[in-house]
Amino acid sequence: MNLLYIYIIVISVASVAVIVITIASTIAGGAKHNRMLKLKASYIRQVVSLLQGEEQYAARIVATTPTQRRALCEAIYLVMSHTYGANSVRLKRTVEENHLEEFMLNRISTSSGYRRAQWLMTMSSIPISLNSIEYIEKYINSSNHAIRIAALTTFVAANPQMAIRRIASLEYRLMPIDLAHIIALLRRGILPIAYEPLLASRNPNLCLLGITIVRNFGIDMADKQLHNIISESNDKTVLREAILTLAALGRPLGRIKIRERIRAMSHHERKAFCRHLATEGYSTQALRTLFSEREMHYAEALIKSYKRELGCQQYTQS
Repeated sequence: MNLLYIYIIVISVASVAVIVITIASTIAGGAKHNRMLKLKASYIRQVVSLLQGEEQYAARIVATTPTQRRALCEAIYLVMSHTYGANSVRLKRTVEENHLEEFMLNRISTSSGYRRAQWLMTMSSIPISLNSIEYIEKYINSSNHAIRIAALTTFVAANPQMAIRRIASLEYRLMPIDLAHIIALLRRGILPIAYEPLLASRNPNLCLLGITIVRNFGIDMADKQLHNIISESNDKTVLREAILTLAALGRPLGRIKIRERIRAMSHHERKAFCRHLATEGYSTQALRTLFSEREMHYAEALIKSYKRELGCQQYTQS
């Protein structure tokens, strides 16, 4: 991606963040709270300038108190999590000089629940040492869902070359929100993953990740792999996501195997699927090959309702 475009993204993030923080400070009130928000806004500007290589911030960003370090950590996370291709190497000196890695590790170890998950996720935005990676890995199997996905995200961001192996070894099924966190790393350009081997994997988490990549990035060339999954997989979640992804890509769903898989769904699943396809823009003729006559009454009503809604929107806009 063009470097200028990256900087535009960073600048936009900084501008929006400062505006949001200013509004929040006005609404929330409280001198201590306002000072924290203003401090964070100042650090956001400095981090953006550092990433752009501006000389006045190339030397150092200073955070010596716990409040300042917290504000700087949160500022770095906000900027880095909304920026594509930002060079984290430029942040390394700032992280080291202000002892941010040690600060976050301390907060992680002394907090619990949602607060621990927040600090783990915040840590995903900075370059960290091998010792920290090993320490964070123990939280990947936490019984708390928020903690384990935050730990997995941070581990994968810090050690992308081990991402596939670590995801494959998980003892639990990744949920849609978990996959969304991994996709966010892909969008930031720090986790290069080829989708083809994932789609061919027998591991449900890897296969789901591959399907999610195809859907999020609109990869048109994955039809054959998706049809192979539908033909061969016995995992209900994987099957459903593969068919939904074909639908999201606007592909025909009339193949015999797809019809068989949809017929095997429960009544509740078929109804939800019928609703989804109707909103995806499939015609009644296309749906008639997939659903019973009774289900088609429901689908036709949905399609008519959806068309009326679109017509009203277009009329309002015109």
